[in-house]
Amino acid sequence: AHEFGWPVIYHTDGNLGELLPLLLETGIDAIQPIEAKAGNDVRYLKKKYARKVTLFGNIDVQVLSEGNPGRIEAEIRGKLAVAKVGGGYIYHSDHSVPPTVSLEAYRFAMECVERYGKY
Repeated sequence: AHEFGWPVIYHTDGNLGELLPLLLETGIDAIQPIEAKAGNDVRYLKKKYARKVTLFGNIDVQVLSEGNPGRIEAEIRGKLAVAKVGGGYIYHSDHSVPPTVSLEAYRFAMECVERYGKY
C-alpha cells in the first residue's frame, strides 16, 4: 500500500499489549478498533505511542449498550480528552456497534463526540 501512497490501517481484535511495538515495526500507519473489553486503553496508548501511529476507536460498545447517558458521556469525554491531543486519533467504537445499542444511545454518543471531539 505504501508504494502507492496509501496508508496502512491495521485491524486487530484483542489486547494489543506486547503486539503493538511489533506491528509498528512493520510500518503500519494506524490501528483500529482498540477493544476496551480486551484491556486496551487509548489514553495509555496515546501517551506511549503518540506520533508513531494513528489510533482509531476504544469507545466501549458495552457502555453504549447500557444506554446510561452519564456513563456514555464519561466514556467519550474521558477518552477523547487524551486521545485527541496533538491529533492522531479518529473516533470509532471499540468494535462493531451491536443491536443492543439503542438509536437514542448512539445519537447521544454522537452528540458527545461532536461536543468533546473537536480539535
